[in-house]
Amino acid sequence: MTVFSLSGRMLTSPIKIFGIFAAFVGACVSITAHAQDDNIAKVVATIDGEDISLNLVIAMMRQLPPQYRDQPFDVLYDPVLDDIIDTRLAAREAKRSGVADDPLIQELAQRAYDRVMAEAWISINIQQQITDDMVDARYAELINDTSAREEISARHILVDSMDAATDIIRRLDDGEDFATLAKALSTGPSAPNGGNLGYFKRGDMVPSFSDAAFDLDVSKYTDTPVRSDYGWHVIMVEDKRTIDLPPLENIRGQLIEIMTAEQATMQADNLYQKAKIRRLGLDQIMDNAPAPE
Repeated sequence: MTVFSLSGRMLTSPIKIFGIFAAFVGACVSITAHAQDDNIAKVVATIDGEDISLNLVIAMMRQLPPQYRDQPFDVLYDPVLDDIIDTRLAAREAKRSGVADDPLIQELAQRAYDRVMAEAWISINIQQQITDDMVDARYAELINDTSAREEISARHILVDSMDAATDIIRRLDDGEDFATLAKALSTGPSAPNGGNLGYFKRGDMVPSFSDAAFDLDVSKYTDTPVRSDYGWHVIMVEDKRTIDLPPLENIRGQLIEIMTAEQATMQADNLYQKAKIRRLGLDQIMDNAPAPE
């Protein structure tokens, strides 16, 4: 069974900080969204009179890795609350001991604060900008863009030189079997399977290989060797197909995540352009680095 993936369309502009944050949008909890729910605001623990709310416990649950996040609430509740309490107690001791006065620790604390604020901004503001009409339009684009859903099944023979690849093409022209030659001559890991690579999309392979393969008709092989960082390839296409797009409701959440990531990246670009930023390149850092003792 083939599962259609949208991950190749995730981000089109340069990935800055919000491109990374977007991966966590699903885990970010909007406190304002739950402000009217008394149960969410309920105090579930106190430390010397300092409250810990159920809202915070739920937020921390949603920030767990997926394999833990899907556990039942009653399984997660006690360990997550314990972690919040332990962390808060240790943080209090850090303040008392003077660790919190360390400039680097303060920078790290500011970084953690900034990250939470940025994630909340993405969750509350950017996602609200994505309307149902926008999601419908993106789905229509995917339906029309069949190239993003094209797959081919191919075999290849990988060798170390252009001369060796040229000789293989000559032998294929003389009628020898592609899979047999792949088993005997290919240096790639697919050699025992006759060079069979199975089905793949354009972005699954390095550009030179992918371009050559997708330009071929079914049952045809490359008439000139194809160069990549791995060596020289002779490629034969066995089948082409276009994957059906799942119904919109099945991928609506995935589309919203993708569009949120795109919006976040564009917003980051805008903020980056407006701000006055001075930064040192790695070469400048190395030039100013002290000589090793």
